[in-house]
Amino acid sequence: MSTISFILPAWKARFLQEAVASIVGQTSPDWELVVVDDCSPEPLKEIVDSFNDPRMRYVRNEKNLGGQNLVRQWNHCISFATGDYIVLAADDDLYRPTFCAECIRLANKYPEADLIHSSVEQIDEEGKHLEDDSILPEFTNKYEYLNWWVTGRSFTCIGNFAFKRESLLAMNGFIDFPCAFGSDIATPIALSRNGVANTQEMLFCFRQSSQHLSADSSRFKEKLEAVSQLSEWLQAIDYETPQSPEDKSFYGVKNPEYLHRKVVYDYFNLVIRFVPATKLPEYLKLCRLATPKDKFMMILRWIKRKLCDKS
Repeated sequence: MSTISFILPAWKARFLQEAVASIVGQTSPDWELVVVDDCSPEPLKEIVDSFNDPRMRYVRNEKNLGGQNLVRQWNHCISFATGDYIVLAADDDLYRPTFCAECIRLANKYPEADLIHSSVEQIDEEGKHLEDDSILPEFTNKYEYLNWWVTGRSFTCIGNFAFKRESLLAMNGFIDFPCAFGSDIATPIALSRNGVANTQEMLFCFRQSSQHLSADSSRFKEKLEAVSQLSEWLQAIDYETPQSPEDKSFYGVKNPEYLHRKVVYDYFNLVIRFVPATKLPEYLKLCRLATPKDKFMMILRWIKRKLCDKS
């Protein structure tokens, strides 16, 4: 019987009680929870201690790690895991009660898979439903999984995966991009080589919050560099040539023209469209994989959006 280690790097107290409760309320008993307090100024230990569950542990970092390098903090945190599979939880997201049981069922049914994936329900700060993810087939090979991500039909956030611990540690943990932007994309792709087992329900709730890192405009420079690094990483994937017609859709991500279009799309939609006019030249310079023509077109798109906003 497989076991699940929920590893929860914590900084914010606001949603922590609810996040921990969603793990403690799992229908399967085969889990542990390690809350790693990243030297937070908030009373996180009081929240953890209030549950009084022997399957829970609290660890406090001597100094803040995530503020310097978030992926380094993630990789520090998973060193405390003892289960067969690791789930990197967050201090504001939620797990449905059957998440653990379903991950264990899939782990036992597909022991070759290094990755178990749950479809995602997006919720707001009040816990109200926003949007549902796609449901993937119960088992997908590496080409199929990548194609689901490439075509935008699968929402990705690090907490909706269970990673086989020995396989994750064998690749030295999570792939490190600036501020972890794209690390939640590359790491699952890297571990999809032996296929991916997928839940058939939305068992993970991702909270759209103003406190979330993706909403932090002070990290725009790091985000642009991460977009570049992810594109370069994708182009370097060394998968063998797919044989079946169904798997040849994989060529989309290996096509340099496609990757170029995607990186320019991400530059604009993740950063450039949000920056003020005075900052446009500075941030466009950081779009290092974009051509002069690409940058000119991004300026035109930026102007068009501003005109539309005023109308």
